[in-house]
Amino acid sequence: MKRTIEENITEEKEVLRLEDILDTHTSERIKPALLRDVKTEALLVFSRTALERFFKQIYETQHTPEMSGNEDTKYIYENLERLRDVLQTYVVNVDYLLNLVKYAPSHSQVKRLAKFEEPLIHYYDAMAQKVANHYKDRAAKYPEFLIICILSHWILEEGKSIDQFPFLKEFDFEMLIEKFENNRSALEDDGECILSEIHSVSIAIVEKLKNRTYKMNKTRVSKSRKK
Repeated sequence: MKRTIEENITEEKEVLRLEDILDTHTSERIKPALLRDVKTEALLVFSRTALERFFKQIYETQHTPEMSGNEDTKYIYENLERLRDVLQTYVVNVDYLLNLVKYAPSHSQVKRLAKFEEPLIHYYDAMAQKVANHYKDRAAKYPEFLIICILSHWILEEGKSIDQFPFLKEFDFEMLIEKFENNRSALEDDGECILSEIHSVSIAIVEKLKNRTYKMNKTRVSKSRKK
């Protein structure tokens, strides 16, 4: 969740079929055309990846975070599983982006696609780097709450359009946050509740994404400059 795409790429040279490299890991991908919507897409790639890793760990350890109210726990994690499932249908995960960056130097087709996906990679890395810097000396706690806060802040507080991703309207992020807040006493780390810190981190991530710019055709020289 917190490693950038470049940091995830190893030096080993794996032999993969081209169709494996280009697999987007989604069946009905929504690919926005405008950069402002690509930022939302990057946030959703970040969210899908984090939720996949979170639930993988849950399944492997068979341990669900405990809260004082069983109904709250059920509501939160059923909705998060549903969110993960719908993201898997419409949004790529970071594995696809990793393959593009890793294999672009040796495959011309992958190189062209990596160039097309460059804005998405650029925005994703901005968020991943922010998280990596914050948690460089410790493990991230409650990544699922971080994702809820990020989505809530981006959609509700910042008022970003989700018309390209209408399935997000099916989720009540305010209610999910409220369920966590109602169980603060059960979500302590060394006697301290860290929900406030996660709120702050989510705001910092959203600000990083919001202010991140991507310039198209970086190497292009205008005709006026040539004269």
